[in-house]
Amino acid sequence: MPLPFHIYSDLPSCRLLELSDGRFQRIDRCPLSPFLAGYGYLIVEQPLADFLKSQDLHGVTFKDVVLFERSSGTEIFSHTRLQVSQFFSADQINDLQLDGPRLLRLSDEHYFVSPELKAALEGSPFKYLSFSAGLEGFAGSSI
Repeated sequence: MPLPFHIYSDLPSCRLLELSDGRFQRIDRCPLSPFLAGYGYLIVEQPLADFLKSQDLHGVTFKDVVLFERSSGTEIFSHTRLQVSQFFSADQINDLQLDGPRLLRLSDEHYFVSPELKAALEGSPFKYLSFSAGLEGFAGSSI
């Protein structure tokens, strides 16, 4: 049975805090990454969101997002929030339906792609994305 691939970026990334008005604010002083995955959110740059929309992903909705810079009062509109409805727990990783292009979430913080979506992304211009098979790379290979 094939395994899903953990998707992440090796670029420096900051953590975000969702504000009560739905905007997101950086917690850390760091560059704004094109791929921001954290507890309760997956936020990606608009070109990647457009690419993923073209893959016709079942159970994924795309929502405009505002990134707020509190220090300057600036609002940034360069990213999109992906809401991923297909979730799984670590003990289910060997039993997932992975046919077609799929995006899945684990523990509402880690995101995985099907082998087909991984292949499409590897052939895309988004070279900042990295992948690891199954739970490889997680402490003790379990969450």
